[in-house]
This record gives sequence, C-alpha cells and structure tokens, in this order.
Amino acid sequence: MRTKIFVISVVLIVAALYLNHAKTVVAQTIAPCIVGHTSPSTGFWTWPANSLVNIYLRDPDFSQDYVEASRIAVENWDAAAVESGSNVHFNFHGLTLATKTGQGDLTIIRGETYDRKRHLAFLEAHSLQSNRLIDYALVIVDVRVKNPEVLTNIMAHELGHSLGLMDCYECSRKTTAMSLLKTGTEPNGIEGPTACDKFAVLAAYRELALHFTPTAVTFHKPSINDGELPEAIVRPVVKSPR
Repeated sequence: MRTKIFVISVVLIVAALYLNHAKTVVAQTIAPCIVGHTSPSTGFWTWPANSLVNIYLRDPDFSQDYVEASRIAVENWDAAAVESGSNVHFNFHGLTLATKTGQGDLTIIRGETYDRKRHLAFLEAHSLQSNRLIDYALVIVDVRVKNPEVLTNIMAHELGHSLGLMDCYECSRKTTAMSLLKTGTEPNGIEGPTACDKFAVLAAYRELALHFTPTAVTFHKPSINDGELPEAIVRPVVKSPR
C-alpha cells in the first residue's frame, strides 16, 4: 500500500513539474515584445531593404579564432533575413588585407574605442547620399576584446544596429542582442537575433518604407550612468557621392 502511494506521489510530482515547464514555455512563446523591456527601439541607419552585405575582417587585426566567432553572428542574422522583413542578407568572406568601402561592404577592424564612456565597439555607417541608408560600414572593435565569444556577441549587436535597432539598456537579459555586455571578457550568450529582435527589425523596415526621410546628421550616444558598460555606439558618417 505504501509503495502504491509512493508511486502515485512521484507520478503527481512529475506531472506537476511537466505542466509548470509547459506553462513557462508557452508564456515565453506568447509573451509580447515590449520596447524598452524585452525589445529594442528602432531609429538607427539601415542597410537598404533587399541588400546583400559583404562582411570582412581586416588582417592582421584578427586571427582565425575571431574569424569563426564573427561568422556565427553573421550567419545567424543572415538566416533571419526573410523572417525579419528586411531581406538583408549577409555574405561572410573572412579575412581581407584592405578595408572595404564598396557598396554593401562591412569591414571589422581593431581600434581604440574604450574611451571614457567605455565602449567595446562601434558601428561607423557611411551614407554617400546623405540619407538614412547605409552604403558601406566599419565595425571598430576595441583592442581590449580578447575573447572570441565576446566578439560573437558584439557582432550580433552591431549587425542589429545596421538593421535599425538601438541599444536597450533596460532590456531583460537574453531577450535581445541589443542589451549590454557587462565586461569585455564575459560573453552574454547571445549569438544572433532573438525573436524580439526580429520583431523590432520588421517594425524598423515597415517604418522605413512608409516614412523614409533623407537626413544628414551624426548620432551621438547619450551619457550613461556610472557602472554601465555599453558594448557599442553607432556613428553614421555622411559623405559626398564620389
């Protein structure tokens, strides 16, 4: 009798745990993407819809370990091109000796970005027509970034910027690639767009199509609270057509 009661109790406990897990999964699946909480806002310059973006890392700034780390984020964003509504595809080429400035080129290089505001990297977007659309870009990664896994997270973040996503300082961890890295050595586990990132890109490109307004400005990041570590800034650069 005691054995039977024990077996029934175990079955009930397992069933309760399963139902609780199922509810959690469903809640995570249907939970709305809330701007500023689980989803980034939009507003940065973007690649034109339906673009093909060629991505390179400058040699000798990066070793092969960093090449493979960057490839992960690039391929994850590329796989989301249709679902996100941008139809912007990323074509990863690996190492290059020269900084590429052709139409649709993005080159990842090293630089000193860890300034008094403590940026680990920034996206430098160039617009030859002085509008919101990117012609070519650089991702400048600080020399202090020594962990390839962190570079994966940085590239997931930077490619999000290039599709119109802004930083989300207050977003819950793991909900977006646009949240903050705490240090330059500790990865955050986000290797590409989350469901809410895809949702935000979809909104960005719908807005772009409906309300495209040529601009000629340089964005500056607002000041931040002490102790926060933004991983990137975006610096659009307007140039005259060649």
